[in-house]
Amino acid sequence: MSSSRSHRKHASRSRREHGGYSLFAVSSWSPQLAVLALFLALLFLTGGSSRADVSKLIVLRPLAVLAAGYGLATIRKEDFATYRPIWLLFGAVVLLTVAHLVPLPPGVWQSLPGREILVEIDTLAGLEGIWRPLSMHPEGTWNALYALSVPFAALLLASQLGEEDRMRLLAVVIVLCMLSGFVGVIQAGGTDIRFYRFAGDASGFFANRNHQAAMLACLFPMLAAIALSAGRFKIDPRATRLIAAAGMIALVPLILVTGSRMGLIVGAISFMSLAFMFFSGAKRSDAFAIGRLIQGAVALLIAAGMVAGTVFMARDKAFDRVDGLANEPRIPAWESIVDFLPSYLPWGSGIGSFVPVYQIHEESRLLMEQYFNQAHNDWLDLVLTAGLPGVILALVAAVMFVVAAKAALGARSAAGHLRRAGVIVILLLAFASVTDYPLRTPILSALLAIAAIWAWSPFSQSQVKESNQRDA
Repeated sequence: MSSSRSHRKHASRSRREHGGYSLFAVSSWSPQLAVLALFLALLFLTGGSSRADVSKLIVLRPLAVLAAGYGLATIRKEDFATYRPIWLLFGAVVLLTVAHLVPLPPGVWQSLPGREILVEIDTLAGLEGIWRPLSMHPEGTWNALYALSVPFAALLLASQLGEEDRMRLLAVVIVLCMLSGFVGVIQAGGTDIRFYRFAGDASGFFANRNHQAAMLACLFPMLAAIALSAGRFKIDPRATRLIAAAGMIALVPLILVTGSRMGLIVGAISFMSLAFMFFSGAKRSDAFAIGRLIQGAVALLIAAGMVAGTVFMARDKAFDRVDGLANEPRIPAWESIVDFLPSYLPWGSGIGSFVPVYQIHEESRLLMEQYFNQAHNDWLDLVLTAGLPGVILALVAAVMFVVAAKAALGARSAAGHLRRAGVIVILLLAFASVTDYPLRTPILSALLAIAAIWAWSPFSQSQVKESNQRDA
């Protein structure tokens, strides 16, 4: 741990001497960043599906445990203290999941709402005295607990990074996300490249195009954070901003090609959130404000041109699919869930139990060839499976989000830009969860964990002063 501290001090001194630091000079990375970057590279290759029976999990989850073990061996008390609210919330999530697996006496679990069918089955099978956990589907709850190993590893490693390494991590995440986007373009072109058996078209490293689109939408604030912090890097700030702008321009067709309707909405929200990135912070001169307005107008014109060009080239799958909203099966399914959901309150049916519980109540008119694998609304799923305790944790998370967003409004320096990017990424993933389940994929669960660290990034007055001088 002492060597880790000296490495961080050496990196900071080197940056001051040379007037900036390199994003991709691996020799200057901390060991924690190097391990996290390797873990993320593996994660993008193996963690794009939400299914529990994907064979890639045999590789991913043990390595996630190993990465978490390394993080536990190197983390300091200060790292826990800096991100204490995040760790308390994550710990509460783990404890709630474990609580759903604790065997309960027959008199206890049989009294829980919605367990009548289990009582009837046990009576017919002669198993009246068996102990059962709160979860009606323990296998699904165990899978949910194992799945937490991925964001746990990301939290442990990301929470140990200094400001420079957090910016380097941002660059690593951007590169991996853009790579997934370009893989999606290749897939859309007809190339038979699939990372999963049931992968959709233009889904990149994911099995689901909606998850690909949600991830791509998160890139707008991340690229903006790189552009706004350009003065802190060794390369020419103008070149950095040009590369970031080019990345934003490329995102428009990349999102449209996925064919995700939610991707269109989340992408539009993400693009509009750039105003939060560019105009938040300390007051600047009128010339600065006019410059930002001109940049924003140019960005809007370029984005509009890219949309028009993509539509003209007949790659506007997302727009085509909007016409099919009238036949969307999710809406009647949500209505059905709302009808039987009160039967399982206040404790819920058990984390990870949605599929068998939904099948108990599934209406004949909603039957189809494929089974309904998720609620396609994780907020509704949360209320059903985690009950009132899950809702309370969600409200706590919402309060933490508001606190982080308020602090990010006036934050300056690279940490300030990173805070705003983290806040926006969290908001986008939460919004995407209204009609889908992005956070059930290991990739996006890790991205959420990293975004939480960004949103809570500490910064000092000396860093603010230095950033003001560079930005000027």
